[in-house]
Amino acid sequence: MKKIFFTLLAGLMVSAQVMAVSVAEVCGQYNGNLNIGGQQYPNKTICLLPGTVQNTVTFVLPDFTYNAGKLGDIVLTNIPMDANGKLTLEGATLYLDAIDERATINVVNGLEEGGVVYNSIVTATQAQVLLSIAAPSLPEPIFVLFNGNTAAGKNYALTNGGFEGSWTNYEPKGWHSFWTATGVMVDFIQANDQFMQSTNKRPGSKGSYSAFLSSKFALSAKANGNCTNGQINAGSSTADDPANNFNFSDPTNTGYNTAFQGHPDSIVFWAQYIPADKNPGNAVNKARMHTVITTNARYQDPEADGDYSQVKIAEATINYAANASMGWQRFSVPFEYNAQAQSKDPAYILVTFTTNMTPGGGSSYSTGQVNKVYVLDTLYLDDVQLIYSRAMSKFTVNDQAIRFTQGVATIGSNYCDSCAAYAAQGYGKTAQTFIGCDATHKCIYVYVIAEDYSQSKQYSLYRIDFADSQTDDLTPFFPEEGVEKVQGRTERFEKVLLNGQIYIRRGDVWYNINGTRIR
Repeated sequence: MKKIFFTLLAGLMVSAQVMAVSVAEVCGQYNGNLNIGGQQYPNKTICLLPGTVQNTVTFVLPDFTYNAGKLGDIVLTNIPMDANGKLTLEGATLYLDAIDERATINVVNGLEEGGVVYNSIVTATQAQVLLSIAAPSLPEPIFVLFNGNTAAGKNYALTNGGFEGSWTNYEPKGWHSFWTATGVMVDFIQANDQFMQSTNKRPGSKGSYSAFLSSKFALSAKANGNCTNGQINAGSSTADDPANNFNFSDPTNTGYNTAFQGHPDSIVFWAQYIPADKNPGNAVNKARMHTVITTNARYQDPEADGDYSQVKIAEATINYAANASMGWQRFSVPFEYNAQAQSKDPAYILVTFTTNMTPGGGSSYSTGQVNKVYVLDTLYLDDVQLIYSRAMSKFTVNDQAIRFTQGVATIGSNYCDSCAAYAAQGYGKTAQTFIGCDATHKCIYVYVIAEDYSQSKQYSLYRIDFADSQTDDLTPFFPEEGVEKVQGRTERFEKVLLNGQIYIRRGDVWYNINGTRIR
């Protein structure tokens, strides 16, 4: 047999003695080496997703290339997996649009090369998948071997968005306020009553706590309640002095920055804002949230004199009023991406929450003539989350848009994966769409995966049925299509397949298969 893997290192191989694993454990993204017919392609990524049939996985190899020619995405649906993570699939057929041919693909086990036996096996941390691909125009089958580890080292989320866990020095993990501020005014404003843990959590939260912010008087000046995942610099008694009073993120400021590599679509949070005069109609009564995704550079909020156009990749901002009942509200704020920095890689994210949009601002604050009682602006925060949309915005057959109902579209003709041009587009900024064909059930799937899949393990799934489809035994679908207006932004429902179960997610609100809200 022709030796095709002689450049592989045996140390990269998945051990033959593996522990029992579940589909949920092995699903995710893997980075590693791809060997195609003896040619090495380092630093490639594959995705493993739960199959729609029990004890199966779906394999996705994006942008498959052979001999400098693009053959498209390799998507193998419902590959059987045993309890030890061994994958087996024989005689699967896949139409490769790029060469206008149907290929026969096998997931190979037991191939011996150079005294080494190669099997297709996955664990919670490693993946080794060997395919043979045969097509009429290929002189011999192509052997494709992927060998890699779970994708790691990138962060796409905020730390402790629910403000949970033990607070150290009056601060929760991932968040900071005046207690750890720097600057010459620290001794005058440092207090434990401006940022505290609270059990007043938002409705439906699975957590136990929220964060409480309060404004404060120091040296006859009003300081807004302020928290950030960066650090506060308090350098002036004049509240609106951006050169000295600001929150900042600095790559060298260990412990007071959040490394970040994502391109989220929006940030969602819950807030209960109570201005001092309890008057939502007062124009000065607006709290503020500001989030900035930056390059590997120092950034401060508010910005002092200077040009930050090459530093800011994206930002999300909202100034919001209390509601009539002074109760909890959910806010969804879209990110606006900066064209001048769009080619640069995200490195950090800085989030700031304050009790008022204006430094030192807010409503009336005292009662009494002699012994004044100060009434302060207060703000509760809970469940801050970055959203990566995984919805599908458009699916076409021969350039004609197809309408989905409850996650399923139906085509009147019999199943055919090669007699029409199928195309899908994702809704999110970084969403990738992959089309997979299921010849056994005579249907087509669309998988929508955002860039945080390696961390979140979540994605959306859609199905296209034909007149002769046999899909009764597949995982059921239920309504997820639709839009709503949240703070002026069109927000979509999303179908999410997590740990082998399908859920509906709208922002950070989840529903089970029966439509019951679960968090």
